[in-house]
Amino acid sequence: MTAHPPELQLRVFVSPTHPIGNDGLTFSPTTSTLIYGEREVVLVDAQFIKNDIDELGNVIEKLGKTLTTIFVTHGHADHYFGIDVLAERFPGVRVVATAKVVADIVDRGSQDLGTFSAWFGDNLVVPTSIPEPLEDDGLVVDGHRLQVIDVKQADIAPSSAVYVPQLEAVIAGDMAYNGIHQMLALTGPAEWTRWAASIDDIAALRPRTVVAGHKKPDASDDDGGAILASTKEYILNFARIAEVAASPEEIITAMQERYPHYGNFATLLVSAQAAKVGAALSDFADPASIATDR
Repeated sequence: MTAHPPELQLRVFVSPTHPIGNDGLTFSPTTSTLIYGEREVVLVDAQFIKNDIDELGNVIEKLGKTLTTIFVTHGHADHYFGIDVLAERFPGVRVVATAKVVADIVDRGSQDLGTFSAWFGDNLVVPTSIPEPLEDDGLVVDGHRLQVIDVKQADIAPSSAVYVPQLEAVIAGDMAYNGIHQMLALTGPAEWTRWAASIDDIAALRPRTVVAGHKKPDASDDDGGAILASTKEYILNFARIAEVAASPEEIITAMQERYPHYGNFATLLVSAQAAKVGAALSDFADPASIATDR
């Protein structure tokens, strides 16, 4: 009789929202995903706020398994700044990303540090290292191979995702959102078209489960088809509205009418302002600069 590797499981950690300044604006809840078997754990994305990193570490510790690898999906600070704290807590863990993402982290790291430090101050954890380039397209958990996928476009590029064939699951990073206003401030119409096409590429895998990079903490449903469809729909609706809107306020009103229950208004605000007045995310390092009536 042939022995089969033990089954894999997923556990998703979702941070709370975090305030930006004193005007009621917040940063999107961010996910970290544990893929684990009988003995080993791989973590996808590593948080950035001290308390969240500590709590994520507690979750890993309680599993009672060996954390072998931290994989970073893309170069946004909220997904990787916690790597050194976790590496110190779990000695021997390797921290990796695709070569393209590593290069992007090197390029954007200092800018993200300035913006995130202004937003979060001493609550922000600052890494002293960067991930190593992943030498192939795979990660392994207890003999099960996971597939790393280069994503042509997410809310930034380069980006990547992790496909877990046994679970028919995709850990999507910021290619997918779940019940949260999407970050379109870092891209424009051409990138929005590529982002929608990248979602189609992932949808072709027919995943039953998709873990979005940002999701409402109380959103228990990770239905793959629904999350990919809603993420794509949001992009296309935003693009269509932004093309004809005369002001950021028109975009905000129209999107809130369509997505009244979506969380994290600040992301919609920043995206609308970027679409109509060309503001970059670094322009909002002063939290007061993104305050507005709602």
